[in-house]
Amino acid sequence: MESIGQKLSSVRESLGFSIEQVARETNIAKSYLTALEQETFDVFPGEAYVIGFLRNYAEYLGLDPEQMVTLYRNIKLQEQPSPIEELLDIKKPMPKHILIIIIAAVVLAVVAGGYFYVYPNFIKGNVADKPKVHKEKDSPKKEEKPVIAAQKKTYEFTQDSLDQQLNKNDEVSISINGQVYILSLKDISDKVVISSPVGELLLETHSEIPLDLDGDSSADLRLSLKSVDREASSIVLHMEKTEEKKTDGISESAVLSASETESVGSAGAPSRTVKTFVIRSGSRPSAFAVTAVFRGYCLFRYETNDGERVERYFHKGETFRLDANKSVSLWASNAGAVSAKVNGVDINIGGSGEVSSRLIKWNYNKDAGKYELQLLPLY
Repeated sequence: MESIGQKLSSVRESLGFSIEQVARETNIAKSYLTALEQETFDVFPGEAYVIGFLRNYAEYLGLDPEQMVTLYRNIKLQEQPSPIEELLDIKKPMPKHILIIIIAAVVLAVVAGGYFYVYPNFIKGNVADKPKVHKEKDSPKKEEKPVIAAQKKTYEFTQDSLDQQLNKNDEVSISINGQVYILSLKDISDKVVISSPVGELLLETHSEIPLDLDGDSSADLRLSLKSVDREASSIVLHMEKTEEKKTDGISESAVLSASETESVGSAGAPSRTVKTFVIRSGSRPSAFAVTAVFRGYCLFRYETNDGERVERYFHKGETFRLDANKSVSLWASNAGAVSAKVNGVDINIGGSGEVSSRLIKWNYNKDAGKYELQLLPLY
């Protein structure tokens, strides 16, 4: 039967993937991938790491993650020694002191039987001869011991990067410029929810979220969910301190901030000239869906007219979908890395390396006498 390591390495090689490529695209350290293929599980800090990384690696290769985890657990069970006596069901002779007690009880029963036979009136006597029966007082109820909840743990993040296993309610303490900020794992049921000073964060496996804790418009941390073990109610969270990326001497966060707030100047300038594109038309506005496929690394943000706002980093091959009723605003740090559609119609939100912002909105066209769902420049 093919082992875990053989199955992982053979599928990887058949797909033409190198260990370095897998490590880069899954964010799993090369040493851990090698350990999985060589089945040297003692390299990992704990079993939660083994299960989490094994599940992610199997999913990346197109294997059944749960089947691989079950195979790993079966291997661990086989490694545990079983008591020989339980396997062989060896019957031990009865101890001598128990045998003596049984014989004494039989003799006592015979003697008592003879006594009752000689003095039958003891049994058939009057009521007055019968021993009085005293009712026992109600015994006090045993006090139920209170259930003590598992105590939360607080971990201090002092390094440049850290992979930390967290259980529900565990916290991470981060110090930035002398100010301490707390992240807490709030939920791990259907979604992984991290509570932070800037609000609750929803994490998905392999997703990366930039986090601005001190409010200076630049990301202080990047969080990514390495693995989730819902049976053990734990996750492995990767935290990394960030340095702003520079583009021609200007930070990426500053470029994005300018694209959001800039409202002065001529909209007819060559750098700003974007023609309105009509996606669809109708007698009245209706709901529409926006889908996007990412061809490369990109910071992407959207905000609907209902106030829903999401911002996160996307990697090559990731997709997302959102539904809107009236309008939605889009921002991208690398617009050429995004292939977007609205109800199946291709839309262009910008070129490669371009920081771009667009508005998708229903507008009424008086000349045509109907509503149009338009793709507009967002100045």
